Amino acid sequence: MDACNCDLLCPCHVSFHQKATNDTCEAIWGVNIQRGEWGQTPLDGLKAVIVALAPGLMFEGGWTSLLYIDDNATPAQEEALTSIFSGTSGGPWSRLAVFFTDGKYKAVKRAAIDFSKEPLARHIEVPGIAKLDIEAIRSVIPDEEVKLINLRNVIHGNEHVLANSTHTMDDQGIKWENVGKNGLYSTFRWDGP
Repeated sequence: MDACNCDLLCPCHVSFHQKATNDTCEAIWGVNIQRGEWGQTPLDGLKAVIVALAPGLMFEGGWTSLLYIDDNATPAQEEALTSIFSGTSGGPWSRLAVFFTDGKYKAVKRAAIDFSKEPLARHIEVPGIAKLDIEAIRSVIPDEEVKLINLRNVIHGNEHVLANSTHTMDDQGIKWENVGKNGLYSTFRWDGP
C-alpha cells in the first residue's frame, strides 16, 4: 500500500517525469508480507514502512528516505528486509533506491508495526511516528473497488486499487499530515535477481 500528498491520481505513478500535484512529494509505503523468503530466510508475517520526502521532480532524486523494519524480525530477517528495501538484493527497490540522497536511507530503524485489513481498506502504523489509512474508492457496482490495470509501476501488482488516503509522519525532521489524498493498494509478488 502507498500514499502521497498528491491529489487523486498521483501523476508520478504514471511517470516520475510528471510533476507531482505539489512541489514536494510526501510519500509513504507499507508492506505486509503474507508469504516470502530471502534465500533460506522466511519472511512470512513481517512488515516494513518506507517514507520518502522528494523535492521537485521525483526522477531528479534527492529523496530523504527512512526505513522502518518490523521489530519481530530476527537478525537474519532484519538483514533480509534491509537488503530488499535498500535494493542491494535487486528487485523493485533497486530501481527506487537510486533516487535516495546518496543512494541510501537517512535512517533504518526497528519498530513495532501494526497492520490491519478490511474488505475495502488497509491500515499500517509505526506507533508515534507514522500512520497510513487508505480506503478504496467504490465503483458503480456496490462493494467493488475502482482498479487501475497495466500501470507501469515496479512496486505494485498488475492491478492497483485506487484509494483515498490519510497519512501522518513525524520523525528525523520529516513531518506532515495529509487528509483525503492519493492512495493505492495491491497484492503483489516480487522477485530478486
